[in-house]
Amino acid sequence: MSLKPFYRVLGYLISVHVLCLLSLTICRIILLYANMPSEGINWSLLPTAMLIGVKFDNLIACYMAIAPVVFLPVFSLCLLGKPMYNDWMRKAVTGIEWYYGIVYAVLLFIGVADARYYTFFENHLNISVTEWFGFVGDTAGLVFGDNINLIFLAIAIVLIGAYIYVLKAIGKQYQKTLI
Repeated sequence: MSLKPFYRVLGYLISVHVLCLLSLTICRIILLYANMPSEGINWSLLPTAMLIGVKFDNLIACYMAIAPVVFLPVFSLCLLGKPMYNDWMRKAVTGIEWYYGIVYAVLLFIGVADARYYTFFENHLNISVTEWFGFVGDTAGLVFGDNINLIFLAIAIVLIGAYIYVLKAIGKQYQKTLI
């Protein structure tokens, strides 16, 4: 029995992981651009700072990948050599795409919103934003009353749309490799 399908599953998951890291890195670049100090930045420190950010993003991406990394390879090995392999793997990959699409839509939205939040509070988004839930009308007025916030909302929508488009393209490419 060949393990090529199993290795293809791992390749698919690695491709999705890299996409997730790239998407979160774009959020970091947006954060940097939106909060560029007027006196400028020390460009020699930028690669180190971005690398620290990628390490943090990788930690988050790994937590989000636990379910797919455990489920998909095991599922693939259980179905290997069975006549329904292709159909079930297509369904499994579609489920994984939905999972990643929903989870990363939320993460990317938070990442872009964090760039704007940091502008005002010089702190990253945290659990304290839940205190605003009691003031929904006022909070909505603050968010939608400023045109710059609408630009960030548009950026988040475009980033999420591009992420989902590439995620689906990776899934289609993987599904072409099924036996």
